[in-house]
Amino acid sequence: MKRVAIIGGGLAGLTCAWALKQRGIEAVVFEASSAPGGRSIAGTDFLLSPELFRNTFKVIRDLGLSGEILSIEPHAGQVYKGRVYPHRVASATGLLKFKGLNLADKALLARMAYLLARYNPHLDLHHPERGLHLDDETVAAFVKRELSQNVLNYVAGPLISTLFFYSSEETSKLLYLMLAKHMYNTRLSTLRGGIGHIARRLSEGVTVFSGQPVENLSTLGQDFSDLVIAVPGDRVLQIEGVGEQLGEEDKEFFRECRYQRVVTLVVSTERPVDGKCYGVSIPRVENFTAATISFHDYIDPSRAPKGQGLLAVTGGGENVSAERLTDDLQRLYPVKPLSTKIFEWSSGTPKFPPGRFSQIVAFEKRSRRPGLYFCGDYLMGPFIEGAITSGLNVAGKMAL
Repeated sequence: MKRVAIIGGGLAGLTCAWALKQRGIEAVVFEASSAPGGRSIAGTDFLLSPELFRNTFKVIRDLGLSGEILSIEPHAGQVYKGRVYPHRVASATGLLKFKGLNLADKALLARMAYLLARYNPHLDLHHPERGLHLDDETVAAFVKRELSQNVLNYVAGPLISTLFFYSSEETSKLLYLMLAKHMYNTRLSTLRGGIGHIARRLSEGVTVFSGQPVENLSTLGQDFSDLVIAVPGDRVLQIEGVGEQLGEEDKEFFRECRYQRVVTLVVSTERPVDGKCYGVSIPRVENFTAATISFHDYIDPSRAPKGQGLLAVTGGGENVSAERLTDDLQRLYPVKPLSTKIFEWSSGTPKFPPGRFSQIVAFEKRSRRPGLYFCGDYLMGPFIEGAITSGLNVAGKMAL
């Protein structure tokens, strides 16, 4: 009878354990931190369209959380020349009204629509193998060649930096195109209480040992028939004993896993700071440390005491600090915080430079010793859907 050890209690590991339990397979999760959930505890509060996040929405339904889904009106802000301007996301007309684009840039948006239609058959986040010929250059190189520097600065670049907190200069155009395909007509939503609600519900039905890092496979003993490694990709080889079970190509794959350090500052205020939008995107060209400000009091009013405000300022990179994020907030919204809380992830979001999807497809095709599996958003895409889908995929393989 199978008994599975899962190292890592983020969304990928929890989803895998939960899905195994649905199939009658016992799984035990070992999580290094004091509570499971990973970045979902204080990370992004946004769910993109059900067409893109299809497995996430299926898990939400299966967990009985459909009634907790809250729609988010697509009213946002974007910084231009140091000021916040209102901006309607997921809308071509919203882009046409944005101050950061001149008439020539706006005319080029029709070409972007043409390119997305041309590449559409090859753009499927769940099947990146269909678009590997597009995994050949950075977002920056592609947009500057096909569109303009300004479109890169205020449209394409912010899509990457707001979601993943790193730059278009280090990101494959395939990832950008798979996202952009959905962004002109996407529906934003969240869960009441935050996305961490998914992790909490998943962990209710499985055995989780928090505060128990596994640094050496020998500490697991002989009690488990199968092993799932669900830690960030850049930490896989740090677990003693894992490398010995991998071929050289797999070890090289994990050595090349790169992550962006992410810091989030959660701030409570006497009253809502903005009240008119769910968040503000801050293009990297504006020279802020922060990449985005999310207004939780607008997204889900139940998360803040009545009349008070609650927001999160997030940035990525080695130089990001709570002090710098606070300074950025004050530049845009002079406020007096009632309280602040800091969250930091050294392995925050996985990077997908040109060629990475090709490496992932090759990794998934390679065989390795029976009973050893890997899951995490680094194997699909740097967001909730990537983590949940990879966990479901591993559970499906083990049930065969």
